[in-house]
Amino acid sequence: MSTKKIVLAVTMALSLLPIGSAVAAEEAAAKTMDATYKIDEMTCREMLKMGGDARDFTLVFMHGFMSGKKSELLFDPVPLTEATDKVIDGCIDNPNHKLLMVFEKARG
Repeated sequence: MSTKKIVLAVTMALSLLPIGSAVAAEEAAAKTMDATYKIDEMTCREMLKMGGDARDFTLVFMHGFMSGKKSELLFDPVPLTEATDKVIDGCIDNPNHKLLMVFEKARG
């Protein structure tokens, strides 16, 4: 086999590596998205162990749940950001607490 063909074959193989990694990551994320949770039973530890997108989705969902529960129709990012910080800190300090309880405390 000529040197040009070898270089071309190696280049093509290396160019496919990122695609394989992306597909594997997407499959792992899809498996996480198939999971179901009882929000009144989820612990802080479960939320903290989630990957980035799953954790972000859970936090956004919980904020939406709390806003609905409190009949809040105003989206104000500053207090929600502060509440998120309180939730994360509370969960780090008490990983066995129920996430809903920590949210209720953080959101007042």
